[in-house]
Amino acid sequence: MAWWENVVALWIGLPLNVRLIGLFVFGAIVAGQLNRAIYRWTWVPKNYDPWSKPHPDVPPRSLLDKVPVFGWLGLARESKVHGTGHWVQPLLIELGCGFFFAWYYHWVISGELVPITVNVPLSQAALHSIYLQHIVLISFMVIATFIDFDSRTIPDYVTVPGFLVALVFCWLLPFVGLPIPEGRPFFGLSQPGSQMEAIPLHAAALSDWPAAWNGSSALVVGLILAVSWWFALCPKLIWTKGGMTKLFRYLVASFVRYSLNWFYLSMLALLLAFVSAAWMWGGEAVWQSVFSALLGMAFAGLLIWMVRFFASLAMGQEAMGFGDVTLMCMIGAYIGWQPVMVIFFLAPFIACLFAIVNYLLTGDAYLAYGPYLCIGTLIAMIFWGGLWQQYGPLLGLGPWLPALFLALPLVLGGMLMAWVWIKFTFIYPDEA
Repeated sequence: MAWWENVVALWIGLPLNVRLIGLFVFGAIVAGQLNRAIYRWTWVPKNYDPWSKPHPDVPPRSLLDKVPVFGWLGLARESKVHGTGHWVQPLLIELGCGFFFAWYYHWVISGELVPITVNVPLSQAALHSIYLQHIVLISFMVIATFIDFDSRTIPDYVTVPGFLVALVFCWLLPFVGLPIPEGRPFFGLSQPGSQMEAIPLHAAALSDWPAAWNGSSALVVGLILAVSWWFALCPKLIWTKGGMTKLFRYLVASFVRYSLNWFYLSMLALLLAFVSAAWMWGGEAVWQSVFSALLGMAFAGLLIWMVRFFASLAMGQEAMGFGDVTLMCMIGAYIGWQPVMVIFFLAPFIACLFAIVNYLLTGDAYLAYGPYLCIGTLIAMIFWGGLWQQYGPLLGLGPWLPALFLALPLVLGGMLMAWVWIKFTFIYPDEA
């Protein structure tokens, strides 16, 4: 798109060092607002951030307190009210985002995300599209991570705007998602002398985009997926005690009472209008991006929901919050359904490592899973080029691969049921 290419041309006209310093400052400023959202949207809002009304027992806040990073050194004076070291986490978030915004920019524009079989460099407009989209996703994940650590919940304030922004990116930017080699190279190897270009990862990767996916039936599928996401978010009561009749009655009554209002109906209308407009007027590239984002959302959300359902069934208690499901819906919309399979394996290992350390330090065995989904996503994005070279050819299995992954939560549930039986039969029989 010409407007984006013009913006990028102006930006890259600046020396690289100037761009990196500017992104460090920008990242710290953005992180200041991320901290603001973290403390405002947590389950019990806190007035730590310099933008909120201060506690009556602390001195008035000044303009200098709003300066990223350095402002928190001054706000350390409020430790007597908020607790010792309350300012350390937000300071590190702002400092870390500043460094990461600059480092990740250099990583992306250097082509590190592009598989090595791609020998035609991506345009600057495409590289900057990838960077912008990823930074926005990472910003939403930072908010979700620290709210989940603090209150063990992920609010819709984070995941709903995050998902909707992903759809807007699909329309506005010329290259969204992650890069893959064009065509179907055998195990990542192209023919000698061939020109292998990069294309955005789409839902039919390793295959040509099916013509049927541009037809009216695909629009119907896209609308159904959009409505499903909307329905999952709508407030309603799921009452599992008393049989299916009571469950259905409570579900319908609570849905009518809490969800059929101007806010949720307006959201649904705008969402359906956007998907329909992308199909009718967006062009093939836009529709492929939007449809791939919807499929990525559906696969990621369904996979984690099934883990939540079968693990909760096996353990007899809620094993994972619904916020983790909406979080993965958001992530899947940005990066597609294929990287979700990598995240599915990475997150448990990361979570176990943190859980062991946390238990040894605090004795708390509770695990907030959302942060580790975010860390797994970040790792998959940073090392995408190498991951594609190693595991991309597995997508040649076609629909059998996602079907296999959707069967894994059932296996996980069976393993947990077996463990619970062994635990209460042989290890702790008195607690049965």
